[in-house]
Amino acid sequence: MSIIIDCIQGTAEWYQVRNGLITASLFEMVMAQKKQGQKTSRYHSVMMKLAGERITGKTVDEGKTLSMRRGTELEPNARQLYGTLTHTEPECIGFVLADDRMKGFSPDAFIGTNGLLEIKTKKPEILIPHFYQRSFPAEHKAQCQGGLWIAQREWVDLMLYWPDMPPLIKRAYRDEVYIRKLESEINRFNEALEVMVQKIKSAAIEFSMRMEDVLEKRVTGRQAVRIGAIMGE
Repeated sequence: MSIIIDCIQGTAEWYQVRNGLITASLFEMVMAQKKQGQKTSRYHSVMMKLAGERITGKTVDEGKTLSMRRGTELEPNARQLYGTLTHTEPECIGFVLADDRMKGFSPDAFIGTNGLLEIKTKKPEILIPHFYQRSFPAEHKAQCQGGLWIAQREWVDLMLYWPDMPPLIKRAYRDEVYIRKLESEINRFNEALEVMVQKIKSAAIEFSMRMEDVLEKRVTGRQAVRIGAIMGE
């Protein structure tokens, strides 16, 4: 079973519980490939970032972009509006840890016993085209299906929101075929990440042992010089 962590998103506790973990917001990046089938440069960059977090036990604060700050500020209003429109009571959740403790998800809300809410704030010029599209936004599929996978829920409502604009809510249900593919890619990512972490740790240990050997030889050399000096006397 997945594990629900009772914390407030954005706090030091929240950063600590997700330290070194691949989270649903990054799943789209894991699934992305270049035309030649190779992984993107961001794929490797994120892996190195998470490796650093696992080794140091600390998260590097990279700050927030304007769009990230805006999303954080508008999210409570969007969540309240969703509850009003759907006659539900969205439940705020800090973090959901997968049962293997190797990945996680920060939902915008749990809805009832089987639903999730994911909120995306989009400026009007970005929001309006979605009103003409019947399909679920492809750029959010990995995160939303990943959330269903980790939280073990059945459906997710994606709410596209901007103040004073009509909200757009698109529902998606579990796509088991996609989730199996996602699981395979995330497992492959985590395996490569662990190899990277162990390689760096091994290199650090090897360097430390070499330094100890060098120091020991220096000490032995000094002792030999002293003995030689004494014998010479």
